Amino acid sequence: ITDALQWAGWIWRGSVVWDKMTSRPQKGRFRQQSEYVVWGSNGPMPVNRPVGCLPGVFRYANPQNRIHVTEKPLQLMRDLVKICVPGGRILDPFCGSGTTVLAARLEGYEAVGVEVTDAYYKLGSDRVRFALKSHAELDNAAE
Repeated sequence: ITDALQWAGWIWRGSVVWDKMTSRPQKGRFRQQSEYVVWGSNGPMPVNRPVGCLPGVFRYANPQNRIHVTEKPLQLMRDLVKICVPGGRILDPFCGSGTTVLAARLEGYEAVGVEVTDAYYKLGSDRVRFALKSHAELDNAAE
């Protein structure tokens, strides 16, 4: 992924760890307890932008009722997108169930998702649309 990111003309910025805290044990093997998040930017990221120091390890359990086999926790993705300049644009080239797009929109970013599978494109699009509509209705009810 880091090579593909750079080949596309982006700047590879590093990686962070998602500690899933639990995982399916496999006798004679290491647990699949963590995943690595590769991140980069399509241009400069000045250190004076209004973004604090974020952790390098995030600890969240896998979602209980996943609709995609590799779905990430929504709060994990909400935390990760905060590396971007406020109001910036987030790209998820492996959109799946739309968790990153949803997290980005909830945090006030623009978001672009790419999904190769028609079924997951529809599932992710519907999920994001429904969640944002529900979120807007809650905001309106609170006012």
